[in-house]
Amino acid sequence: MKQLVLMGLGVVLLTQCKSPSTNENQDETMENKPVAFELSNIDSSIAPCDNFYKYAIGNWQKENEIPGTEGRWMSFDVLAKDNEAKIQEILDESLNAENPEKGSNIQLIKDFYLSALDTNGRNAASFKALMPFLDEIDAVEDYVSLQKTMAKLKRYRVGSPIGFYVGVDDMNSDEHIVSASQGGLTLGDKSYYLKEGEKYVSIREKYVEHVNKIFSMATIDEQNAGERILAMETKIAQISWDRKDLRDADKTYNKMTVEKFDSDLDNIDVASILSEMGLSAAEELVVGPVSFYTELDALFPTISVADWKSYMKWHLFSAYGNHIDDNFQKASFEFFSKEIRGVEEMRPRQERILKTVNGSLGEPLGKLFVEKHFPKESKDYMVELIENLRSAYARSIQGLTWMGDSTKEKAMKKLKSFTYKIGYPDKWKDYSQVDISADNYLQNIINLGVWRYDYMVSKLGKPVDRDEWYMTPQMVNAYYSRANNEIVFPAGILQPPFFHPTFDHAINYGGIGAVIGHEFSHGFDDQGAKYDWDGNKNNWWTKEDEERFKELTSKLAEQYSTYEVLPGEFVNGELTLGENIADLGGLTLAYMALEDVMKNEEDPMVDGFTWQQRFFLGWANVWKGNIRDEALRNRILTDPHSPGEQRVIGPLVNLPQFDEAFGCAGTKMSKSDTARIKIW
Repeated sequence: MKQLVLMGLGVVLLTQCKSPSTNENQDETMENKPVAFELSNIDSSIAPCDNFYKYAIGNWQKENEIPGTEGRWMSFDVLAKDNEAKIQEILDESLNAENPEKGSNIQLIKDFYLSALDTNGRNAASFKALMPFLDEIDAVEDYVSLQKTMAKLKRYRVGSPIGFYVGVDDMNSDEHIVSASQGGLTLGDKSYYLKEGEKYVSIREKYVEHVNKIFSMATIDEQNAGERILAMETKIAQISWDRKDLRDADKTYNKMTVEKFDSDLDNIDVASILSEMGLSAAEELVVGPVSFYTELDALFPTISVADWKSYMKWHLFSAYGNHIDDNFQKASFEFFSKEIRGVEEMRPRQERILKTVNGSLGEPLGKLFVEKHFPKESKDYMVELIENLRSAYARSIQGLTWMGDSTKEKAMKKLKSFTYKIGYPDKWKDYSQVDISADNYLQNIINLGVWRYDYMVSKLGKPVDRDEWYMTPQMVNAYYSRANNEIVFPAGILQPPFFHPTFDHAINYGGIGAVIGHEFSHGFDDQGAKYDWDGNKNNWWTKEDEERFKELTSKLAEQYSTYEVLPGEFVNGELTLGENIADLGGLTLAYMALEDVMKNEEDPMVDGFTWQQRFFLGWANVWKGNIRDEALRNRILTDPHSPGEQRVIGPLVNLPQFDEAFGCAGTKMSKSDTARIKIW
């Protein structure tokens, strides 16, 4: 799950999507209902009080090897794969549409899909569509034209250290503002450039080889390009902020006028860059990592214009490597997927095409997805679940012993102000102005990127649209938006193993119920708690309560930092703190809400387990999975979420309810009452 601080159709039937509530053709019937929890997942050779994760889903791990095309294989990935099969049907049906209207969703999907299927055409065109950008880079003569070109190419997804974008103003959630973030690192995290150890040295060596290979394939004569680009990005890495600091809402909110920011920098021409990016109307901006920009300003002229031009060419090919021809795609896979994430083989061509179309036109495809695959009863059940969780959260806040009454009053106000979205948007984005043809795949990719960029830029000066979704309906995920103070659950995740209307309450509450509680709790995690009921960064805490809150969250960070997931590689308790708070809070609140439900229900044993036990089995079932060492290492460095096993175990050791359910007091899966951490 994410927090946002993270993608007329039924071709022959419709030109406009009808409401999913009227759907008459759902996938499942009450007679063919899915199994809530597979007993075969359990590894009874492991005691639940030794390692509940291995106990609950150990046999599933043994019987579900990671496919060669994947870096990990978890519940999320299994469900995403099922959703892709449904989307593939939609794509295949789109080919039957005759002469669809230009700009209609049908035309966009059909022609983009046809262009992706045209392997011969894509191979013949290769990187021809990128030639105008290469010419622009070649025309750069000095630092002035360099910065203008760098800024101009932002519209075309070409990365650089300078990251200006339009987002919501943290101090005024009704308005948009330009923000400045850091960037410029192809490998994604500074650790890959700076950490010692054989694995990291090897990655850097292979990175150099990969860059040189791409330049050779593009027949661009760049002497030692790989070595020079690695050296440049290493210098950028040295001045880059750590991820744990980048998630600090206080450290990264530094509002100033454009004039002030510009005058503070000697070599980076902020006004000129904003103008080239179409953001000249900005009078103020929020600078995130201020020291990054002051140090980048000093670094900028120490690197030659020639090296910066090589860097820009590399980032151009890095942005589009997966969309050029078969050779470029294979080279990109060999380094970024195989070397970085341990993936053994490329996905089949058809799967790669599907993922590209779904990632590029996710919302138009989503309209059809929810029409066919999202039953009304799922939405009704979710509303009930959410309100039950809200009630449990209210009781929990009122019962907190570490929080004073005045802060509780404010917390209750924020909780009552939470809004939610379920399934799909009420208002869909309009893609009709995107130029998509059936015979120019790479240009289609470029045009869609330009549309997304222009859409972002168009927000400047306009009020925030609180109806907007930041995920596609078919995505297997959920999120909390600080600015909107809302929780959002796409249709894609409202399926087994997370949820089904026919599942017993315990499995649903341990699954999607804990996910709901997780997203609620993001509003009160170490960063979300800095925002008020209107979505504005505003300290509503008393000093004493804030100090007690920080003391509790520090203990949780310390707990997770003890988890060694690879030899010498530990969970970063500070980076993952927000997600760990949300997991602990979500599970606690879902259990409380389930207790309320079960007061009015019989307590039958299901498959030999009490409802209390099945609740925790449902939680483990959500996070079942396997992951390769390389992918795990990458996630430890870059992902604010703990790995699956730690997401299960971490909260459970703090819950007396788990001890009671499985008799785990005094075991590895338990803490003493005085050592337990209870935040929300």
